Amino acid sequence: SPRKIAREANVLDCPATYRDVVETLKGGEPASFLFTIEFFPEEGKYHYDGHRNCKVVWSPQETKRHQAICPACGKRVTVGVMHRVDDLADREVGYRPARAIPARHLVPLEEILADALEARPGTKTVDREYQRLTSLLGPELEILLDIDEAELKKAAPQKIWQRILQVRREEVEVAPGYDGVYGKISLSSSKAEPQPQALAGQLDLL
Repeated sequence: SPRKIAREANVLDCPATYRDVVETLKGGEPASFLFTIEFFPEEGKYHYDGHRNCKVVWSPQETKRHQAICPACGKRVTVGVMHRVDDLADREVGYRPARAIPARHLVPLEEILADALEARPGTKTVDREYQRLTSLLGPELEILLDIDEAELKKAAPQKIWQRILQVRREEVEVAPGYDGVYGKISLSSSKAEPQPQALAGQLDLL
């Protein structure tokens, strides 16, 4: 949908020609392939292991300790993506290749506004504030990534700019998805849900 455009993207510093873009993507040079834009991987609905009917959610390590058996129903839990990553990993958590392209994890502006305004995404309240901010500050990705903090604080109420800066610093709480249940992002500590300890550097393990 149009609301999801550029939720995942590559940020390049090269001439805007087909040849240059393809060569930059293939070459993977950090000088021209600056970073990728991603959602938080924990949001995926099969990130961790668990049983949604039993409300059991486990990290791969917890699953292995329990021999993959759900304590509530006695059946095997549904194994998620991180479990497979953990099985295949041949590097320590946190290892980063020298030429690795950085990733920036974002939350859509609409969802940030919905959290700050205590409204649902897509409502008139959220849409009005979205249109106001983008008319003042420019496109959504510029607001989320680049707009100077002082300028952001002039244009947005505190409860909004605080959340935008929180996302920029990736200081969010994530309840990982499991067994078909999407993960949930929390931008305010009062709404934070209990969660298993997430694994850092998950994509660097392979």
